[in-house]
Amino acid sequence: MRHIGSIPDQSDALRFGDYLLAAGMKNHVEEGSNGWAVWVEDDDKLDAAKTELAAFLANPADGRYDAAVDQAEKIRVDEEKRQDRRRKQFRDMRTSWGGSRQWAQPVTLVLFAVSMVVGLATKFGYEEGPAMNRLWIQSSRANDDGKYMTYERGLPDVRGGQVWRLITPIFIHYGPIHLLFNMFWLIDLGGQIERSRGSVYLLALTLFAAILSNLAQYAAPNLAGGGPYFGGMSGVNYALFGYVWIKGRLEPHLGMGVASQTVVIMLVWLVLCMTSLLGPVANVAHVVGLIVGVVAAYAPIEFRKLRRSLRS
Repeated sequence: MRHIGSIPDQSDALRFGDYLLAAGMKNHVEEGSNGWAVWVEDDDKLDAAKTELAAFLANPADGRYDAAVDQAEKIRVDEEKRQDRRRKQFRDMRTSWGGSRQWAQPVTLVLFAVSMVVGLATKFGYEEGPAMNRLWIQSSRANDDGKYMTYERGLPDVRGGQVWRLITPIFIHYGPIHLLFNMFWLIDLGGQIERSRGSVYLLALTLFAAILSNLAQYAAPNLAGGGPYFGGMSGVNYALFGYVWIKGRLEPHLGMGVASQTVVIMLVWLVLCMTSLLGPVANVAHVVGLIVGVVAAYAPIEFRKLRRSLRS
């Protein structure tokens, strides 16, 4: 949402907002420091809205602004009905894991299935064995005392050709609760992205977030949860959360979004994990994942703005 200017009088500002809405430009009017600020949702209509604002300020008494009030009200009523339908569908998707639409996203389903299989194969991380050792970003090695779990810089296994290790830590989970918690968010957030942007986009975002968050966590061995023997889908889930959160605010027409309570829960949980009260947690992966998702959501919007500015 972009600020296009201010109007001194509230009633004038509301009339102008109705006029923009009737002209197909969704907007928001709120009280500001210099009168009533007008915000426009769609970046592509920013220039047109600024032109209309200049025309309105030059002649606010023009009859066309009063004529748009009824049309704008009808548009708002219709939009509210559409939002009601979307809210009902949103609740259904979050609470009905067994519904056909919930499982219609192949990438989300495959990620879920692989995580479950790995969870069973690794006994939810309770026993270190060959399966875990093939999935960590670095395999476990014996040190001089005969003990395992050593750390070596430089990704020795990856450099040796085992490139899958850059991704596979996301499928390791330490305990059934850890697994189920992450799968809930994967189904919810990943499902939204796959329905809206497609399977290829979700796969690309997941792989990108997995690689960057895993590398960042590996590079921070001295932090809680650091070192090469971390696991979990949380870094990817925070990327999915960041993406859905930003798109829901800036591009609601894409049909994605998270409730304000969910935003609070995710951010409070992020901070709570950093306190070490929950034990060793891959906090670096969480933060990097969130940054990846937010940047992925913002980047196309900023690119469109840059392209428009170069054309003008």
